Amino acid sequence: MESSNNPIKLTDPVKGIYDYWRSLPQCKGLPMKSALDPIGIPSEFLPHIFLVQLEYNPFSALVRLQGTYLNYSLGQHFTDKYVDESTFGDSAATILANYEEAATKRMAYVSQEEVHSSSQKRILIEAIHLPMVDDEGDVKFIFGALSRLSGADRIDQEFRGHHWEIKSRSQIA
Repeated sequence: MESSNNPIKLTDPVKGIYDYWRSLPQCKGLPMKSALDPIGIPSEFLPHIFLVQLEYNPFSALVRLQGTYLNYSLGQHFTDKYVDESTFGDSAATILANYEEAATKRMAYVSQEEVHSSSQKRILIEAIHLPMVDDEGDVKFIFGALSRLSGADRIDQEFRGHHWEIKSRSQIA
């Protein structure tokens, strides 16, 4: 499902990363990954970030970095793992298709995703997915952030997400 989304209404971590991404030097209309500097990111948003490296022929996505929010609050440890059925379950194909479209169309988007745990807990999260280019201007990375919207009021070490369901997606840039 697609709808328009006003970046001003985004959660603080998602909006903060969006604003940071927009402030970076560009090549061919998109921010350069080489300009990404964790020191320049407000420290309160660092736990929420992720960086995915895109590969082509065939298209795939490798999680290069994820913040501690994903590690501990969502029970996910994806660093150095590919987006596939072992990491994102049945949603992997949709996530990859969204990343490929974002890379091809050179567009950023926000999604709302429901994360299900094996103990029947659910969390609704907001995620932003921001394409970044290499020094030649080719989209090679997706930079982003996640933030909890609702669900599972007491998230603790027992929450282990095992299924991600994309509820909505909105192009923002």
